Amino acid sequence: MVRVHPGPQGAASSVVRAFGLHPKGLGFESLAAHKNSVRSFVRTSSKAPAVRFLLNKRMSKSEFNPELNPEVKKIVQERVHLREDVMPIRRQIVDSAESSEELESVQEEMERDEGVIHWVDLDGGDLDALKESGFKQAGEESYLISPISERDWFSDHYFNCTAVVAIGKDVNTGKEISFLTHQDPNYFIDGGSDKTEMFSRELSDSLKELKARSQEDTVEVLLLGGNFNTTAVNKDYQHHQYKQSIERLRRVVQESLGFDPKVLAGPNNRVGSETVVVVETQKRKVWVERSKQPLEFDQPYQANMLDEAEKKWLGGNESN
Repeated sequence: MVRVHPGPQGAASSVVRAFGLHPKGLGFESLAAHKNSVRSFVRTSSKAPAVRFLLNKRMSKSEFNPELNPEVKKIVQERVHLREDVMPIRRQIVDSAESSEELESVQEEMERDEGVIHWVDLDGGDLDALKESGFKQAGEESYLISPISERDWFSDHYFNCTAVVAIGKDVNTGKEISFLTHQDPNYFIDGGSDKTEMFSRELSDSLKELKARSQEDTVEVLLLGGNFNTTAVNKDYQHHQYKQSIERLRRVVQESLGFDPKVLAGPNNRVGSETVVVVETQKRKVWVERSKQPLEFDQPYQANMLDEAEKKWLGGNESN
């Protein structure tokens, strides 16, 4: 027997309104007649299973809303789902001790593009001018998030800092659009909760904007950068920062887009040397230039597999 709860907080009142069974709308003279009508609807309607579920379950908002009930988790895809005609982002790792004519050509092309900002320059850029050009930032040694654009991107001096690369296909033009970030863990990891929330909110806004401006199932997000070496002796290196950076970035991507991002390459094991990132947006290609690494540190991995990746780094020939 189906129990009907007519009160304003009961599931039935919501259900009957949703399915057009409100007593006032149907001219019932008594609540009893209204209950009988709902029971009849539940027995005969094609929508009955849904109604029975709601009537019996009597869920409150907090019971099924992840934002109100932390015990209920949002469904997160293990990895991004792209359309069959969309090429996943490619990568090319270059040893900084060797030259790459192709990479140099890409960089020179950006330099010749006068009046267009390609350099996501957190360390030496004019942050006020960058902000006027659509970059997001919170001052020196914080973070820099480029605007979403069809252009290519370049950023250097990734030591402990990490990068987010996000690419989608514009819903109007069909061209690829992207943004690149450069964030310092001293700010968004160790700078306190206010700074962490500030960065997370701004990154989330950019991810959501990219999704809104892109065709369905064309957005991909990659993480990279950072240092990792258990034996490093360097006053600027904090061992906890790499893992906490990846975990924070992963969380923001999951909550904003609903999938787990891929880490394009493991961290830099040669602490003290930089990583350079170049994004060729229209080719959906990312260049990673850094000193030669132990093989296991060049391997990509899903962000939710960070602990498993760490075991490989520790079990390999980690540099001293």
